[in-house]
Amino acid sequence: MRMTTPLRLAGLFIGCFLIATYAIGIGGRLLLPPPDVGELTGKIRSFERDAPDADTIAIGSSRMLHSFDPALFDRTAQESGCPMRSYNLGISGLNLIEMRYVLRRLKADHPARLRRVLFDPPNDIHIQFTNLKSERVWVSTDPREAPLAIADILSHPDPRKYSSLLRYLVAFAYHNSSLGLVSRYLQPAPELEPEEVEDARGYAPLDPGGTPTVERAVLLREQDRFSRLAHDLRDEATELTPFAPIDAGQEQRRVAVMLNMTVFVHDLGYDPVLLSLPDTYGESITDARRLEAALERAVPVVNLMDKEDAAIIYDPASWYDWGHVNDATARYVSSAAGRRLCRFIAPISAANRAG
Repeated sequence: MRMTTPLRLAGLFIGCFLIATYAIGIGGRLLLPPPDVGELTGKIRSFERDAPDADTIAIGSSRMLHSFDPALFDRTAQESGCPMRSYNLGISGLNLIEMRYVLRRLKADHPARLRRVLFDPPNDIHIQFTNLKSERVWVSTDPREAPLAIADILSHPDPRKYSSLLRYLVAFAYHNSSLGLVSRYLQPAPELEPEEVEDARGYAPLDPGGTPTVERAVLLREQDRFSRLAHDLRDEATELTPFAPIDAGQEQRRVAVMLNMTVFVHDLGYDPVLLSLPDTYGESITDARRLEAALERAVPVVNLMDKEDAAIIYDPASWYDWGHVNDATARYVSSAAGRRLCRFIAPISAANRAG
């Protein structure tokens, strides 16, 4: 009985401490102006500097950065009857919450002509504890985005999703405390320029003839295994073999998250377009097909892992490393995207002119 009062007092103290630290942390995050965030904000500045007349951006992770050539996309779109001026806003490792941060910051800057956002389903949220205090983890743990972040983590078929959820919760607890708030806002201003070598319109081609990266060196060492993988993916894309399975609950969560993203883009005042870029997971082919079927009535969907593309996309020579196509394949991807998107845009434009 004698221990009851001290325990109650300890519990009261801990409760008050937690309420205070998270009230300060979350309140500060919601009320203070957001600080710049390294390459995320830097890519926005590059866009505003180099492409002030762009009406279309393509945003996504490194798949977008290394697969979307704006010059070829625009040329093909022009030839197909729907002129566009585009910019590659791809950023390596970009996840869903970071993508929304970039688009929200971009909207705040009011780019004059921007009207269309092509987005590739971004990377899953997988926080490494070695990067716990990084600027980008700070973005990913935005308290306003917590329900969507958790839904996105659980929508991926990757078996690491429960580990990812735990890591996210630990990072969320740190960055939304008063300690996390103070440490973030006391950091020096970041370097805003993107780290990767890009052309004037944001595209960073991967040339197999150049000095290989660590990731390409892995592919070169494992060419036979990669060739077998590419052959299996080609068979799946052309429906010679069954699609990699994704359970019904997983599919529903995935569609809900991507539909949320299209609504977010639309609410910012832009026209959303889902652009599913090539990947080397069988589940990615399944995912792209199901998203196409689920979203095609809501938004234009361009799927570049379909049977029409399989012979080119899943040729082993088309890949720079296990996760990215090379420059030659990026030219095919960019041209195909411009041509197919015009199938959606041209009839709408014609109807608007007639009206």
